[in-house]
Amino acid sequence: METHRIVMTSTFYPPFHFGGDATHVSYLSGELAKRGHEVHVVFSLDAYALKSREKKEVPKDESVHIHAVKSGLGRLSPVLAFMTGRNRAAERALASVCHEVRPDWVHHHNISLLGAEVLNIAQCPQLYTAHDYWLICQRSDLTRQGSACAAPGCLSCSVQSLRPYQYWRGGHLTPNLDRISAIISPSRFMARTLEERLGRTSTVIPTFCPRGKRIDTEKIKDHFVFVSVLEEHKGLRPLLDAFLSGKVESELHVMGTGSMAAEIRQAEQLSKGRIRYLGFVPREVLMSEVGSALALVMPSIWNENNPAVCIEAMSLAVPLIVSDRGGLPELIEEGDCGLICPPEVGPLTESLQSLMLNEPRRLSMAENALQTYERYHTPEAYLASYLGLAERVLKDRV
Repeated sequence: METHRIVMTSTFYPPFHFGGDATHVSYLSGELAKRGHEVHVVFSLDAYALKSREKKEVPKDESVHIHAVKSGLGRLSPVLAFMTGRNRAAERALASVCHEVRPDWVHHHNISLLGAEVLNIAQCPQLYTAHDYWLICQRSDLTRQGSACAAPGCLSCSVQSLRPYQYWRGGHLTPNLDRISAIISPSRFMARTLEERLGRTSTVIPTFCPRGKRIDTEKIKDHFVFVSVLEEHKGLRPLLDAFLSGKVESELHVMGTGSMAAEIRQAEQLSKGRIRYLGFVPREVLMSEVGSALALVMPSIWNENNPAVCIEAMSLAVPLIVSDRGGLPELIEEGDCGLICPPEVGPLTESLQSLMLNEPRRLSMAENALQTYERYHTPEAYLASYLGLAERVLKDRV
């Protein structure tokens, strides 16, 4: 097998991260390194410091080469990147790595705080994975006042969101898009959205995760789990209300951090422990909570892409209850491995009760979830599509 030199760029990278995009970069880099490829990752320590004061050490990974960007501007650096589209420290770091490594390709991920100009550094082919809507939305989530964005109106949205208007997009981002050789969309919904709003085609490669260790069915506990950032657009409020109604005869365990943490603690008290807030937990605790749950619930109000936590649940043979937004229904439609419902109290209550009370149906969905994972979301499935795309890009370059 021919091996390659690959450079990844990502605003965040474990353990300096907050979401699934950074975890994906770590998984992908590790899987490529296992197969003999030389992988380098450029990420921003400044961006992490902007959002967290927790002190962590840069990991010493013998298989993946880590390049942490830390500038003299500190937390001001990613702020300026958001406002101007440029992060000089990140640009210099990427240029230095590319000069030293001579990569066969550069793969960009979440570069929102690395600046759009990093797309203009490498002279080799470049891939970009659309983990979110950054290419077409300065909020990156394609929402406006808590709802899905239906039409462009970025200036007024910036004012309403109390964020600087990214005037630079036309000057830095638009011309640099031509430097991208191929875009990867984790869901068909993302691919359609990019084509409709950006006029760009992309290759759909669903998210993957390493195989999880399935928990014995006898250890399945009477609880559902929610794992994500604790924000309103994730559909948390109707989910909490469903459990507070007293009509769901089980527990809800909530994991994550965000602006709704205080509200969840209050719901925990009001529900007399039926809602349990576990906060940010170590990975082994998270996987145990998910693996022993009746289902993972993702009732997002915004148009989700292809959430990594849903894939991890499926790898543990755990069914899903998801909203009818974005790429979420695709996960269920692929293999009848859960339920789809609007992110509203009534439908959520009905879906939760239905899955809890109908054990044969839930067990069937659990098996389907695992089979769907094995069919579409394993490292082998992802790498086959990913390396195939990269090889085609390299051939087109010749």
